[in-house]
Amino acid sequence: MISKNKTYRFAYLLASYMIGLFLLSGCYKIFFPSEFSLAVYRFHLLPDFWINITALYLAWLEFTCAICLLFISRYRVAALIIAFLLLSIFTYGIIINLLRGTHFGCGCFSPSPLVKPMSGLNVIRNGALLLLVGLALFSHKKSLKS
Repeated sequence: MISKNKTYRFAYLLASYMIGLFLLSGCYKIFFPSEFSLAVYRFHLLPDFWINITALYLAWLEFTCAICLLFISRYRVAALIIAFLLLSIFTYGIIINLLRGTHFGCGCFSPSPLVKPMSGLNVIRNGALLLLVGLALFSHKKSLKS
């Protein structure tokens, strides 16, 4: 019984960190849609037609994931899976642009042009976040079996 409670608390702690991260990131993108659209454009991964639609959709998807993790326990696992997929896509985009040699901020948390350009640290950060989401999913699955 004690193990189940510890596992659940650990999963909740990890989910809480993701809630804060996704709320902060999602709110920035919702409040500054044109700046985030520019960030999506700079990645050069989508046709021009899809830039604005994708930027708006991603912003609200991140925000909705955070709300589901915070308030709607029925959808927590789905929100964690979506968070994992989003982080995977973002990390893939960062890696591609690092290999291309481009120098711009990733657009995750700030619209400022003074933001540091992407680097390997962004990949490491996202890798750590992917690990956290994976642990939260694993902990949740384990707490259901116990």
